[in-house]
Amino acid sequence: MLELIKNILLRNRQKKFVALILSTALWFFVMSSQDPVINGSYDVPLSMVNVPPKFKALYADQTIRVRLRAPRSYFIDYGESNLRAFANLRDYTGEGEYDIPVETSYPKGFELESVRPEIVRVKLDPFIERQIPAEIIVTGTPVEGSIVKNLDRSSDNLTLIGAKTAVNSVRRVIGYIGLSGNAETFDIPVPLSAVDENGREVSDVRVVPSAITVTVVIESNIQKKTVPIVAEVAAPAGREIDKITINPENVEITGMTELVSSIEAIKTETLTLPVNVKSFIGKLKLVIPEGITLSEYEVDARVSLKE
Repeated sequence: MLELIKNILLRNRQKKFVALILSTALWFFVMSSQDPVINGSYDVPLSMVNVPPKFKALYADQTIRVRLRAPRSYFIDYGESNLRAFANLRDYTGEGEYDIPVETSYPKGFELESVRPEIVRVKLDPFIERQIPAEIIVTGTPVEGSIVKNLDRSSDNLTLIGAKTAVNSVRRVIGYIGLSGNAETFDIPVPLSAVDENGREVSDVRVVPSAITVTVVIESNIQKKTVPIVAEVAAPAGREIDKITINPENVEITGMTELVSSIEAIKTETLTLPVNVKSFIGKLKLVIPEGITLSEYEVDARVSLKE
């Protein structure tokens, strides 16, 4: 029996060997035609690894183009979620900008063709804190005959927390209160937003606290009245004032009825002219009586002296 099997296996050995090679080649040909090796590209989100504590990594390149080579079936079975592109910050520990090579990982069976870009510029930005006051903006008006006398805040000291570049870009922290015929004093929570010099919100910065309570003090029995402005100007010794012209000549005052009724004019701060001048052109600040608000706070003045 063993001799029979041996004879079968050894008979025509050369032909059988050739047939084996041809069948193997045919198998590879069929498989390659059914699942050919092709190239493909993926746009992979760039991530940062080993970012040092108390720093934020800032970078402009958000996606990396990864070009791979593999059988066509691999590109069907795998997608962008199976690939990673990252910059390793393990060896970078201080503030500054660094050029870091992009590393990739992908499923077994793929061959890496190219990575674009190969190097990315990364800025390590330290986290900082900064103190800033809140600016409350009131829109609308209270009921007729009333004014907003004061805005009492639950906190005047706010803290900005975030990366240095973002925190330093903040110019104001603002909150809004809308009035619509309010007649009495009320409390309201006011959310706060950090904005840059163009008024755009800086979303990467945290404001602490994120909201404050504001007491809007509304005062009734209010009167408005227009009164003349009196320029207080003192001439140098031995000289006389020839003419004083101011613009505007009148100002609207607002306050409690009893107080407003007692005011007949608003004076400017006293201007004492030096000895060696013949005239003055400039601005004069108005003196604001306690409990009164003005529509203007300074005037343009022209003063000439007699020869």
